[in-house]
Amino acid sequence: MGSELLALLEKEAAAERDRVLAEARAQAEQVRADAEAEARRTVETQRRQGEELLRANQVRAQGAANLQAQALLLETKDQVLAEVFHRAEEALDQVARDRTRYSTILARLVAEGAAGFSGRVVIETHPDDVELVRTVVQRQKLDAEVRASDSVRGGVRLGSPDGRYVVLNTLASRLERARPTLASEVARTLWGGGR
Repeated sequence: MGSELLALLEKEAAAERDRVLAEARAQAEQVRADAEAEARRTVETQRRQGEELLRANQVRAQGAANLQAQALLLETKDQVLAEVFHRAEEALDQVARDRTRYSTILARLVAEGAAGFSGRVVIETHPDDVELVRTVVQRQKLDAEVRASDSVRGGVRLGSPDGRYVVLNTLASRLERARPTLASEVARTLWGGGR
């Protein structure tokens, strides 16, 4: 049943990703078209200024237009990527509010985080999730103390009793760890190359 929920979550996340990527592609295409139009206007203005001046100014204007277009495209790409990740964070927040889906995911977060420990572990989670985590701990037969922490949302922070070893396993931390790879994949999907 957990794999079915996970598959459903992955399907919903894929649909949301596809929708966001489609919107991002449309935005990027519009910015690119606007930048090209601006570059053409700049070149045309320079062309009207005499033959000798034309060659020097045309090279200069084209270089400036290309740099400006590249800067605009880079800025827009960064904005689009930021929006994609913002929407992903919102989607993860929605998952955390859906207690049925979230309970399965939280159980996996606890199990994955606890796998790196031998012996007793301290598990911190948001106050809203304490009882759910305690249930998971009992089901998984973990030697764990569960504590409430307002600073942990959408998952757990596990640590050794002496505090020397700590693992943060939250939805947001996992997204953040995957961000460089995901950003490259999103950029390749949207623009065919890197950022």
